Amino acid sequence: MSAQGSTVDSPEAPPPIAKGSGARTSARPAGEPPEIRTGARGRREEIIDGAAEMFADHGYHGSSLREISKHIGISHSGMLHHFDCKTALLDGVIDRLEEHAQSALDRAPELRASRRALLQGLVELWHPAALPIRLLATLDAESVSEDHPGRYRMARLRKVHEHILEDCFTSFAKQGLLRAGSDPAFAGRALFAQVLNLAVREKTVQPLQHRSHDDAPLKDLAMQVDIFFLEEQLSVD
Repeated sequence: MSAQGSTVDSPEAPPPIAKGSGARTSARPAGEPPEIRTGARGRREEIIDGAAEMFADHGYHGSSLREISKHIGISHSGMLHHFDCKTALLDGVIDRLEEHAQSALDRAPELRASRRALLQGLVELWHPAALPIRLLATLDAESVSEDHPGRYRMARLRKVHEHILEDCFTSFAKQGLLRAGSDPAFAGRALFAQVLNLAVREKTVQPLQHRSHDDAPLKDLAMQVDIFFLEEQLSVD
């Protein structure tokens, strides 16, 4: 994975992500109709879809292959035909998360153009209620365990997302848009931590609240962003 047009040359920037054996390439020439999934490939993608939902809600350790196959509506033997173990299935799911991170990297030049562009990116790429973000939050929390099979890849994914957001704030600092003393690296880490925190909150605290409660994840994220911007910039966008 490479940041196209990135202005960040820091040696701390994460190296390209090498896609795993189960990765899919989502890029498609303009105007070409979406791929129609058929046969074994379609079933494999369906299994990964269902596993992503299960892992997001119950975690890797909290989801068995039998439970995932039941969730999808296929037999256990049918599941094993495509994925002979849960670790292989986890690899396929993390491949999806790497594709999502690649999408964010590809949009880095656009995201760092303005505060408005970053806020739009939070809606489209980092919405706390979106499946990729819920999945990231769950697997990221689980991967603190040293024996988690996805530990290294999840740590790397978090670093990539933090790097993209740090890149945005670095650009804003160069444009003179941030408050004095704002640290772009801290701003990027803090914003992504808030994204993951709100993903958990959307599944736990939020359902227990009365509907009239006016907190909302995107509003919270906008407030997090605005902590670092000069007040006069907030009225510009």
